[in-house]
Amino acid sequence: MDNLQMVFLGTHTFTFALPSTAEMEVKEGWANKWKTVDVPGFEAVFSFHSLGQLHLSVDEPTFLCAQAVCVSEIKDWHFRGDEEFSSVLVSHEMVRWVLCFPVVDENGLGYALQTHTVPPDGDDIFYTFASAALPRAPVHAVPDLDNLKFLSPCPGDKLAVVRARDWEWDGLFNTVYILPQDVIEVEIVSGSEVRVL
Repeated sequence: MDNLQMVFLGTHTFTFALPSTAEMEVKEGWANKWKTVDVPGFEAVFSFHSLGQLHLSVDEPTFLCAQAVCVSEIKDWHFRGDEEFSSVLVSHEMVRWVLCFPVVDENGLGYALQTHTVPPDGDDIFYTFASAALPRAPVHAVPDLDNLKFLSPCPGDKLAVVRARDWEWDGLFNTVYILPQDVIEVEIVSGSEVRVL
């Protein structure tokens, strides 16, 4: 599982459809313009907090959902000519599973998972899948959305946010185990779902 990667896409509706084009900066005369190009896969970003970089302009509508895509192989892909930021090109054949979940735009500062009872980030917040957040059982979770690749969701699974008072790291410091008595609250993100390919 160590070779798996997590990449992120923004979507305007809840969908598991993965795009097959990317936006690329091309030189036309004296000016550079954006052009949609056909590629053998789709363009994505490495980090959930980089999701806003996928917007072409401030005039573009904000994303309503995000897709966390677990893949087994990626290719380097320079993102719109920005040397400080690059996206990756993902082949459809490399996709293992896709999680779609609702997001909110934080006033142009980036995106956050949309939750109602448990805060989406901060201290003592962890992420897991509903199938792993069973009552009276230890919860296997990760400290941020970028580490979801270390978990194994079931088809139709939903994303869960857990707030805990204590936890224990696994041997590789990738995931945590939370004992039932240390769980303060759990929210199942109702507008989320996993598709396992």
